[in-house]
Amino acid sequence: MAEFDVKKLKTSELVMLGGCLAVFIGVFLKWFAVGGGTVGDGAFRVSIPEFSVNGFHYFFQGTLPWLLAVAVAAVIIIRAFVPNVKLPDKVGSLGWGELYLIACGAAAFLVLTRLLMGDSGTDRKLGLFLASLGSIAMAVGAFLKFQAKEEDAPAGGATPPTPF
Repeated sequence: MAEFDVKKLKTSELVMLGGCLAVFIGVFLKWFAVGGGTVGDGAFRVSIPEFSVNGFHYFFQGTLPWLLAVAVAAVIIIRAFVPNVKLPDKVGSLGWGELYLIACGAAAFLVLTRLLMGDSGTDRKLGLFLASLGSIAMAVGAFLKFQAKEEDAPAGGATPPTPF
């Protein structure tokens, strides 16, 4: 069994994993709600139930970003902590930094469009905000990883060769 050492992860990967965790949790929580509370007073007080939906109610803007977050987290964990599993260095012509950027950027775009669009006559709830912040963190971590070209650096903390 592989030893779990957080030092194997780079800062960009930690940021992406934190964002993935926030998206994973946020999609299960309430995204929008309507109702709740009471109307009237005295003997004519009526309680109104709250109706709410979570992120899975929206396939493209909730379920798909959740799947992308799970996939990104799985790849990061497998590449860092499971030495017996060898993932390819590139998928097609794309490196992992580019794939992370595409997946995390798509997840952030989809969740943020739902945040900005809202849902007719409802209030935004905690789950939507948590998923939005998580997807932004995923995209920021992926951009940092892409910008640093970290997959080109040798594993194990060795210093990369100096450029000419």
